[in-house]
Amino acid sequence: MNASSVLDEFIQKTEAHPLENHNDLLFHARDLLEAELIVGNYPIKTVRLAYKLYGYLGDNGLAERINVMSKFLRSGHGSLDDQFWAKWVIVDNLALLKRYTEMVKEHQEFLIWAKSHMEPVYWIKVMSDSTQAEGWFELGMTEMWFEIYHDSMSKVVPEVANRCDRIYYMETAIGLLVEYLHKYEPAIPEIERYRGIINEDPLWTEYDRFSIRLKSYELGLYSKLNQWDKYDEIIAEATAMIQDRAQRYERGEFANIDEICDMAHEVGCCLMWEKRYDQALPLFEYAIANQGVGVTHYFYAMCVWATEKNRSKTMHHLHMAQKTTKGNQGLRSRYKHMFLDTPEFADVHDDVEFLLVFSE
Repeated sequence: MNASSVLDEFIQKTEAHPLENHNDLLFHARDLLEAELIVGNYPIKTVRLAYKLYGYLGDNGLAERINVMSKFLRSGHGSLDDQFWAKWVIVDNLALLKRYTEMVKEHQEFLIWAKSHMEPVYWIKVMSDSTQAEGWFELGMTEMWFEIYHDSMSKVVPEVANRCDRIYYMETAIGLLVEYLHKYEPAIPEIERYRGIINEDPLWTEYDRFSIRLKSYELGLYSKLNQWDKYDEIIAEATAMIQDRAQRYERGEFANIDEICDMAHEVGCCLMWEKRYDQALPLFEYAIANQGVGVTHYFYAMCVWATEKNRSKTMHHLHMAQKTTKGNQGLRSRYKHMFLDTPEFADVHDDVEFLLVFSE
């Protein structure tokens, strides 16, 4: 057996029985993978498998991702697109590990490399991730980040092919302005630009998905401005949209259940941050019943604990978050960080039974 087949078996068994321990398969796949990397001198197919596998191994796995990508780049293998991806993975995992000084240095060097080797659309791919942008904020470098943002966006010719990339970059800019810098007025024209991009084509296949995402950024802004009438109006529009798509799905008219669940999760999070747990719970319940990614289980557990203090129900969903593989790349086995930073769990931060969830 090779690493890929053993990893597939681990994922299949974990998705079928997420609360059972299948880590022996994961560790066996890791051992096989590490041998395959050395024998093949870091071929791109095996490197991409390593990225996937190490995403299930917590902080140590993220550190191994960085190590593998560095060795791959030194090997001289791969196309420009492969090298671009590997460089992005290094930056992203440094950000996830909060190694911000290293991250920003790598990020700056990555951008210089991309400007020398790639078209401008790749420049915005370099800089558009919100987790990475947080590192620039933590180091007091957001002014430079925004200089790069405005320069890079001005160089990109708007096309259908780069619409998603432009939006992701804009989302990160809005998030920095609203949530980190508390500069609300400059966020308003960015939100209108966002609206303009998705309205370039109302028949775009991604229109619904990004319409909900846009609403989530509007909700963040209205919350900060204490404009609760507008907030409630957006919530009503978003919930109606989700309900409509869910009903169409039940009638067989709308095929993408994951898209509906992502919408429900997105709006549920907005409500949860405002401590509107009772409104968030049904949205998370729908997403769990029809999709069940790890982070939705976590946020659902948070709402349950805040409203019910139901120990067994809360711990069940924390277990699911910690162990499931679906939608949990880079998060599996890392929820302890979130748990210890979540105010809703402050009364059980040192509770042994809760902490054991994250040590299994």
